[in-house]
Amino acid sequence: MADSQKRGNQGEQLACQRLERAGWRILEHNWRHGRSEIDIIAQREDIIAFVEVKTRSVNSYGSPAQAVTAGQRRRIVLAAAAYLQQKGIYNTGKYQPRFDVIEVITLPGANGRVLDYQHLENAYDAGDLHVFV
Repeated sequence: MADSQKRGNQGEQLACQRLERAGWRILEHNWRHGRSEIDIIAQREDIIAFVEVKTRSVNSYGSPAQAVTAGQRRRIVLAAAAYLQQKGIYNTGKYQPRFDVIEVITLPGANGRVLDYQHLENAYDAGDLHVFV
């Protein structure tokens, strides 16, 4: 397994642990719909967060959240709508969907130590993507 893939897996595991400690219940991890994947789907009270985890080494350029492109956001939003429909909770008003990004920055190398962790709540919405969730 490549260093970047190991780093990404470690970042997702860390994100799950930190979310659970903060009172979130992990509903899904690496949930797939067609060609799209949502890293983490978590619930706390009436919020369902669709979380993209971006893990980068300290020598990467830009913030990890900047790597979430408009195309990727659109795929995540469409997959989130499919998830909500599959669970029978799409547009019921019971849950408020939210799109978060978690940034994990590590030292370079496969087992790089975590230097920074940021949970960006409401990092983007579906409005500018012309998708209703």
